[in-house]
Amino acid sequence: MTGRPDLADDGGTVTAELVVLTVVFFAFIAAIVFAGRMTVGSAQVEAAARSAARTISIARDPEGSFADAKAQAQDIAGYGSAICTEMAFEPHVRRPADPEEPGTVEVDIACTVDLSEISLIEVPGAITIDASAVEVLDRFREEP
Repeated sequence: MTGRPDLADDGGTVTAELVVLTVVFFAFIAAIVFAGRMTVGSAQVEAAARSAARTISIARDPEGSFADAKAQAQDIAGYGSAICTEMAFEPHVRRPADPEEPGTVEVDIACTVDLSEISLIEVPGAITIDASAVEVLDRFREEP
């Protein structure tokens, strides 16, 4: 007996440790990709709401520009992609009784995100990303 530990019983532990670390590393990368895609999707939906509200606020006929604003919002939000499989679009034009006060346009957008499509691993279900934007009606636009 030489006082050295018997190393014959430790065979294959490096392989087992590498397998465990690889799984943990892949899960970490998948979580980063998932979070990044959710952040990008949220930013796209917010940009779509802001753009649609601005389009309606500068239109000569705000109520008549809803269809154009919705089409623009669908393009920006990536409607039809995994980030926005379904989209709800609700514009509201508010005109105050006092003509001296400016009116406002509020656009609410809700996109349904397919979780299994935006992640590297199969994640069941879907969530909704909501965004809202408010713009002041352009006072100097020409009335229709």
